[in-house]
Amino acid sequence: MRTIELEEARRLVAEGGNLPRARRMELQQERLHELVAYVRSHSPYFARHYADVPDDFSLASLPPTDKPTLLANYDDWVTDRRIHLDDVLDYVRRDASKDQSRFLGDYTALRTSGSTGNPLPMVRDDYHNKIHGQLIAQRLLAGANADAMDISKHRRASVIHLSNGASSYGAFLRMKAAHPDCADNLLGISVLEPIDVIVGKLNAFQPETMAGYPSVMVQLAVEQLQGRLHIRLQHLATSAEMLSDENYRLLREAFRCPVANNYCMTEGGEIAMTRNCPHLHINDDWIIVEPIDREGRIITDPDQWSDSILVTDLSNYVQPIIRYRVGDVVRVRPSGDDCSPLPILQIQGRTFGSYTVCGRTFNFVGLYSKTEVWPNLLRFQFVQTDGSTIQLRGVCKTSPAEVLAPLCDHLKAFLTQQGCPDARFTWSAEPLIPNPRGGKIPLFVKL
Repeated sequence: MRTIELEEARRLVAEGGNLPRARRMELQQERLHELVAYVRSHSPYFARHYADVPDDFSLASLPPTDKPTLLANYDDWVTDRRIHLDDVLDYVRRDASKDQSRFLGDYTALRTSGSTGNPLPMVRDDYHNKIHGQLIAQRLLAGANADAMDISKHRRASVIHLSNGASSYGAFLRMKAAHPDCADNLLGISVLEPIDVIVGKLNAFQPETMAGYPSVMVQLAVEQLQGRLHIRLQHLATSAEMLSDENYRLLREAFRCPVANNYCMTEGGEIAMTRNCPHLHINDDWIIVEPIDREGRIITDPDQWSDSILVTDLSNYVQPIIRYRVGDVVRVRPSGDDCSPLPILQIQGRTFGSYTVCGRTFNFVGLYSKTEVWPNLLRFQFVQTDGSTIQLRGVCKTSPAEVLAPLCDHLKAFLTQQGCPDARFTWSAEPLIPNPRGGKIPLFVKL
């Protein structure tokens, strides 16, 4: 277990956020070599994985890894020999609302949402927690009204997945436990509840700050603009999903307050975040993001979208994430703005899979590209109801009938052109369907 004093974590994050790129890259490489030296000595899995890697390695010479491989080697992957997969799973499944003890007395632990049905438990030590906590405090919340964030004075609502092991729920419970005298100022709302129920609870609670997934916050912004939701926020935070520039502006318009967006994941931590602007700036002094193509080659062209990415967390010494493959479609560009010298991450979402309709299989990118630019459509989801029918759901600026009905005709014509004239498209005003394991909104659901 690695530890760090809070003041030292504050200093390192403060310095790194303002360094010129050349110095940040030197610091990044120093931290990478220190991390790799440690894991080779303490992780049997990485000792084997890096057996042929020279001491004077480059980042590109480190072989990548992925979730199935790490899960299969879990007990050898971690660097603390006391940690075992079954024990971590038992810990994250406990009733965290009643048990706030640390795993093995030293660690926090959480799990991925498991959108593929294979959740990955992650253990975090003091070093990781303090560094990433400072990334949030100093970068994501830069410029935020400190008084508004004081839960002893102001009410905060979190529209999240209320499930043991979920990172957002764990953070919510830790905050409640740390501030027992202010518990009434904290409200957790399940993202799985119907939108009208969420609206009712928010209207009754009247939060002054709020956090949640972008997909849900966009729905609530529409409710606010149309007069069914009436809350006055001083700060809004979103995380875990893509937030487009258009939807960032929509949130600002609806709630008339600063909006902070955090691109994070259970495995890699706080990867990129806004700093008083719509752009996601990569914390590349602590996190390395490598866009790669379908063959695994590094993409250097800032205009080319990736097939997926490799993520390295330079602060995780207990359960190392080094060149870990994630199926997010991104591109990385130099900063080019006044908000921060850190590079900008643009993200489309997860790698597009395939779907089968009327016995024919298509890549999902076709439907997505036709739908993402449709006027007055803020969020959307495809629900396959049978072998020949796909239902379209959406969050719309105007009437769903005005937006979704003509889009269904458009998509029907598209698939007819692709040689599938028997495919049917319908639309529904029903709410988007969250992932029951993680609460996020998947783009495609098969009933």
